[in-house]
Amino acid sequence: MSNEHKYQVVIDWIKQQIAQGVFHKGDRLLPEHELADKFGLSRQTVRKATGDLVSEGILVRVQGSGTYIGSTVSPRKRRVYGRIVIISTYVDSYIFPPTLKGIQDVLNGAGYMTQTSFTGDSVWQERNILTHLIADDNFDGIIVEAAKSGLPNPNADLYRKLQTMNVPIICFNASYPQLGLPCVRIDDFEVGRDAARMLIEAGHEHIGLIMKSDDGQSHLRYAGYMNALLEKNIQAQSRHTVMVDTETFGNMSAIGGYILERLKGTTACLCYNDDAAWQLISILKDAGIRVPEDYSVVGIDDAESASPHAQTLTSFSHPKEELGRRTAENLLEMIENPGFDGNYIFRAESRVRESVAAPGRGIE
Repeated sequence: MSNEHKYQVVIDWIKQQIAQGVFHKGDRLLPEHELADKFGLSRQTVRKATGDLVSEGILVRVQGSGTYIGSTVSPRKRRVYGRIVIISTYVDSYIFPPTLKGIQDVLNGAGYMTQTSFTGDSVWQERNILTHLIADDNFDGIIVEAAKSGLPNPNADLYRKLQTMNVPIICFNASYPQLGLPCVRIDDFEVGRDAARMLIEAGHEHIGLIMKSDDGQSHLRYAGYMNALLEKNIQAQSRHTVMVDTETFGNMSAIGGYILERLKGTTACLCYNDDAAWQLISILKDAGIRVPEDYSVVGIDDAESASPHAQTLTSFSHPKEELGRRTAENLLEMIENPGFDGNYIFRAESRVRESVAAPGRGIE
């Protein structure tokens, strides 16, 4: 079958669904990758088909939102309710309080009230929150921190329902790739690469890694770490990678022996964030391993904390309050202009302190 005939199959199917009343004006079309899987075609072929239907006025694309049925998509009017919903994972993480302040400063300054809910990084709690929001439908937009962003999200159907309701949604820190929602975050790939490069430049070749298995930011940081090692033709050892889920991450001392065993043979470690780095330093200290004389540690987020290790840890900055402000500003622009691309990426700067030195004896 020629490419022309292939994409015509998609066109005919969409037209048929509309004619039979399956699709209605304003409904969000399946994402390109799902249509490609459905018909066994390439995304390029599907894009050609939907592009032709856009030209005919049968479909309409809304940047940052998706492709919809109908010649127009009626955006919500700005400030219908004067209320924005904020959904975050945790209330007590060191990232969220300043981020929330930045969000609320902007939204309150624009005359909006805010409603804040917390998922505890649980997709089931997130589902409960989204279900109630859809039933109430008395808000102008949503700011969300993705729960379990490194795993397929079972709530995609609810997010798509909100998109068909023309609700502007923006993520912060991490998003759900399958939904195409705009996100304001740091460049996680770049920070992982830069942190690994820092250790390599200090002379380390055997570099361990502690990351979250269920976190999308962690996956990007891992990719950056791998890129830095490949640049220098350093072979990464899978046995030196520690992947833990969020629940275990909160108390890594309980698996301190396992972590030391995995990191045996390394002289340095790149940690998912400062919390992981502080916990690792405590585990090393209990094992008689000094930082940085014997072992080097790098964190990410440059967090302020009462931890005794906070003032000496080499880390990379997280904009926190500024990130919150940018997220809120971009959502307001999306409310005003539904075609606005709300994505924004911050660069994380290094904060060099005392936890990195030339290779020591490492973990033996």
